[in-house]
Amino acid sequence: MEENLEELVAALAISLPSTNVLYKITSILEKQTSRSIILFVFESLESLCIIERWTWQVLSKDFREWIDEKSYIDLFHALHSFNIKLLSNHDEIQFNIKTSLLIPSNTNWIDGVLDQIESSNDTFLTIVTLWFDVISYLAHEYSEIRDTSTIIYINNRFGRDFLMTNEYQIYLKQLQHPHSSQVIFTPKQLFYLKTCSFSLHVYLCSKSQQFPFTGEQITKFLADDYSQMILMQSYIVDSWSKELLSCIAHLIALICSCCWWGDEKPKYIKMFLSPNDLMYDHILALIRIVSYRPFHQCISAQWYNDETLLIDSILVFLFGALEIQNMRCFISSQTNLFATLLVIAQTSPYDRICICAYGFLAEILTDEQMKELKITENISGFFFNILEQAWKDPTKRCKTIPIPHLLKGMFISDN
Repeated sequence: MEENLEELVAALAISLPSTNVLYKITSILEKQTSRSIILFVFESLESLCIIERWTWQVLSKDFREWIDEKSYIDLFHALHSFNIKLLSNHDEIQFNIKTSLLIPSNTNWIDGVLDQIESSNDTFLTIVTLWFDVISYLAHEYSEIRDTSTIIYINNRFGRDFLMTNEYQIYLKQLQHPHSSQVIFTPKQLFYLKTCSFSLHVYLCSKSQQFPFTGEQITKFLADDYSQMILMQSYIVDSWSKELLSCIAHLIALICSCCWWGDEKPKYIKMFLSPNDLMYDHILALIRIVSYRPFHQCISAQWYNDETLLIDSILVFLFGALEIQNMRCFISSQTNLFATLLVIAQTSPYDRICICAYGFLAEILTDEQMKELKITENISGFFFNILEQAWKDPTKRCKTIPIPHLLKGMFISDN
């Protein structure tokens, strides 16, 4: 007989709930599928809210009180898997339900978690990383929450306590080594380079002014180490480990957000371009990375994998570099980039990447070259499908696609 979740949740009010109760809650969560979750959330919303709040409360307390209890660890992982299913449902589960479940209602819980980062162990770091990543995924999907007090608070702490620190720079420097893909990344490294970068990238996309640093301060702080890392790693892309790929993807995304944050985009981009004869090295390095075909095959229709984020962020950065006159001429001369853009535009399942690639082609190709491609009919169909979706449901966002990208891409269909 199925256990009553409401009765089990009531037992969480006890200072030390029994192992049996935790395992029963875990079992119920694990049984939910992408289909069953809709009715389950509707029927058990109050109980789920209690579980989510209880989890933040536990994580914010001294981790040594529970870290060795397998029942706690199993429940946290089951709840995280459930939360990912919740995030992945774009139609039936309403936005306000997701935020009520996934966004912590008390900043003291956030402080309690973040204050333990430096002294915590790997298991704790692995779990809290999952929790903050879920918040970042939610903020990416629903841009309206990026200016809420909780999201602002989280990212202000990430900026002050983790990003603009010597430890972040040390971890970034470690990625400059040619054998970094063979290194086993610690949970703390991943928290700094992936989780903090992910959250800040999404937050800064909103161009919020409620942040202790400017985009220029961040780019100056990271530029030298970041540029050297990208240059070295671009020659050994085929050796990247999963963890290295994730860190690099989120670092590039963070840099893009910083460059786009202010009103002087070319100024920020130039910080990554050396003033000497090798000034094009950074652009060539990004082209090498974005041209790696195995990444193209992993692009997702959603935004939940690192390859999608990597390709998207590089294209956005290169697209912005076109505003720099000498860069525009150089980028337009790279025939391998043209071939890569064409493949991505025609095969990517992610609308935002397709539109960026089409818009890029409209910028770097002549009218004669566009006519020779003979792809305008496919492009027209693609863009009208996007507009039709928006017309049918204006409440849905089109993958946060910048309007200039949309217009540039549509320009191709008129040739």
